[in-house]
This record gives sequence, structure tokens and C-alpha cells, in this order.
Amino acid sequence: MATTIPNRQISPEKLVKISEIFSGLAYPVRIQILELLEDGKDYPVNEILAKVQIEASLLSHHLSKMKNIGIIDSYREGRFIYYRLALKEITKVFDCIYSCELKL
Repeated sequence: MATTIPNRQISPEKLVKISEIFSGLAYPVRIQILELLEDGKDYPVNEILAKVQIEASLLSHHLSKMKNIGIIDSYREGRFIYYRLALKEITKVFDCIYSCELKL
């Protein structure tokens, strides 16, 4: 029995946003950061830096890009900036990709 996918009516604006999100995920270090934030906790920059082990300026660049796209959020508490997942649905995308048989 054949299956069909219903024709999705996606506005041009939503297509652009979807494209931005996928573009924002196109770096391994960004996926690493999102895997860390996936647990729902808020993380200060120094903890993220310790986990991904890249230069602070490069981390700042990646965090800024993901924040501008709307994938993550941040807030300041004293002298620390904390980051958290803003687009929680992104975890469903990861679950889907991780369950695939990827040919390496």
C-alpha cells in the first residue's frame, strides 16, 4: 500500500526560517552545544567552553549565530551569561537524525 505525504502549505517566511535553522545547525560544534543544552538546564559560557573545547571567541561566534536564529536564548546573572535551548522542538530533529542509519 503506497503512502502519501499531504501537501504542506508552508509560507515563504516559514521556509526562510526553516532554512535559517538548518543553516544554524550546519557546524559540528553547534550540534555539540545543542546536545549539551538539550537537558533543559541553563549553562554559563565557561561550562559550555569546557565541554566543547574551542577558543572563547569562536564559541562566542557560534552562540551569537544560534541566538540570532532563535535556536538558543541567553540571560545575564551578575557577571555570567547563561544559555539555554529556546527551540526545544529541535530535539525531535536530533532524535530523528540519530535514529537513521547514516552511511559514513
